[in-house]
Amino acid sequence: MKKFSILTTFVTFLALILGNLVVATDSGDACGTSWPFCNGQVIPDFTDYHVLIEYSHRMMVPLLIFLTTINALGAIYKYRKRKPVLILAIMSLGLLIFQSIIGGLNVLLGTPPGFTTFDVTFSQLLLIVLVLLSYSLHESKIELSRESWSSISMSYRAFFIGYSIYVFQVILGAFFKHSRASNVILDIPAIEYLIKSEAAANMIYSLHWVATVVILVAAIWFVIYASRFKYHITLSWLYLITILLNAVVGFVIVVTGNIVLASSLHMIISTVTMAVGASILGGYWFKLQKKTI
Repeated sequence: MKKFSILTTFVTFLALILGNLVVATDSGDACGTSWPFCNGQVIPDFTDYHVLIEYSHRMMVPLLIFLTTINALGAIYKYRKRKPVLILAIMSLGLLIFQSIIGGLNVLLGTPPGFTTFDVTFSQLLLIVLVLLSYSLHESKIELSRESWSSISMSYRAFFIGYSIYVFQVILGAFFKHSRASNVILDIPAIEYLIKSEAAANMIYSLHWVATVVILVAAIWFVIYASRFKYHITLSWLYLITILLNAVVGFVIVVTGNIVLASSLHMIISTVTMAVGASILGGYWFKLQKKTI
């Protein structure tokens, strides 16, 4: 069951990458509103890369729905007496339903400004829950002394705060882009705007960067503690590196005027960071425990 859960999480990750490319390349309307087909065709014109990206994402969605459903039902059936597994499995089904509804409405409504933020939110939360669900199926535990447990718990609580702010920052960044607030700041023309005020756009942008500083400090602090206690060292460094890369690519986006390549990289790295952070929490919550004696 655990291997199937990992497979489901990996497919979800790929689906999110494709979804990010759809958004970054403005390919959301490439296949029209004839979902699940593309412009009414089963085999559309793949010479248009917008069509290729959007249709690949549409074809990935049914596979994701199938795997997530089987994964959740299997976990509930086999591990229903374990409360964390039961809760996470039910959450994955609920998020899948909401994400599917939001994605369908996004297509039918023609990608209205700001609406894609809901799609990003539910898809990222689904990834987090699936990663945690995979860890909750773990059987063996690593026991820690009371002294080590106290210090490690403190470091993970700090990490959880920083990671929660990171999740908020990703959602805020998605809103900044999809509301066209980024177009306002960068003076890029757009057909539709949700936010037209330059003051409001600058406020969102400033809040986004303040959050980045807090997240970076928390990540550095966690690397120090992870290295000290020799647990999650690789993941802690990977988390810090991806956050730094996010900041660098974000700066490139501002300087270059939101070019497609930089925007795509920014979203892909954000998804990697989200998965790594969830893995750190999953390892702490479901693989570590304090010695009883």
